Amino acid sequence: MYYKDQGYAVERVGGSGDSEVDLILRGKEGYKIAVQCKWWKQNVGNDIVLRLKAGKKVHGCYDAWVVTTSNFTKDARRDAERLNIQLINGIALENKLNAWKKKKRIG
Repeated sequence: MYYKDQGYAVERVGGSGDSEVDLILRGKEGYKIAVQCKWWKQNVGNDIVLRLKAGKKVHGCYDAWVVTTSNFTKDARRDAERLNIQLINGIALENKLNAWKKKKRIG
């Protein structure tokens, strides 16, 4: 719902053979973003980042994001920066969702 409200068309991919992609976001201009979601207590490692790089290519996406309720290892942050993959940790996620919910109540 959050991404739809941000103007994206959202396609759920997840499941067997998803190439580490849970969602594909499409902007109005056709721009595609591969999103991997991890609801984890432990930090997300670079293996997820590296597999998402391949998934991004498989699904023909221009960009890729990993969203988690936890945080990322040092190696994950290093590889994500090198591969231009955006990382959204639990604190950033909570801040984005809280601001969105507040805006929705006011609007």
